[in-house]
Amino acid sequence: MTERERAINQDLHVLDEAHRLGRLSRAEYRARRRRVLQSLHDSSSVVTARKTLLPSATTTSRTRRVHAMPSGDTSVDAGHALTTLLSMRPAVAWKPLLAFLGGAALLILVACWLFLGG
Repeated sequence: MTERERAINQDLHVLDEAHRLGRLSRAEYRARRRRVLQSLHDSSSVVTARKTLLPSATTTSRTRRVHAMPSGDTSVDAGHALTTLLSMRPAVAWKPLLAFLGGAALLILVACWLFLGG
């Protein structure tokens, strides 16, 4: 990663943090982010290489509907990006987690019963 890319990443991090903490409105955040990302363009107007987000194999019907819509609407693009990011999120193994929490709760109940009423 070049120094320029590191500086842009740092700018994006600061911008994201300000938006997360509520210091920027959504419109202001998007405008500033767009300006920062425009600096990724080379002076010859060639876009530097980027890793694109590809939808996973388990796309939902909502994701497919977004693909079919025209891409001129930025709210559609934002919805598509959010859907893509959510589909890329690692799945949580709920069953083992619930079994562990249930077992821990049962142990606590048994311990309380033994110490208090046993």
